[in-house]
Amino acid sequence: MPKRLIDVRDLEFFRAVYEDRAFSTAARVLDTVQSNVSTRVARLERRLGVQLFERRYRNLAPTRDGEKLYRASQRVFTALRLLERTVQNPGARKGKLKAVR
Repeated sequence: MPKRLIDVRDLEFFRAVYEDRAFSTAARVLDTVQSNVSTRVARLERRLGVQLFERRYRNLAPTRDGEKLYRASQRVFTALRLLERTVQNPGARKGKLKAVR
């Protein structure tokens, strides 16, 4: 059986933490509780086998792997927005959907 893909919601939670540099702020933005955000990011770290953030008292900084994942996630979310627009309004966009690597 093929390995499951990364959960897009986990990636959204990671992105919010990365951009806000705080689990509590990300939780407010995502309209959820902080423990849910922490759990999602931890699950993504386990899935990938890497640490995405350096956690120190009142300080959160992305690791190199976190930086790489953030840059890659930007391409993923851009592709998802294009996919959504293509499906919602198929006549508005012509062309090929490019694969994201």
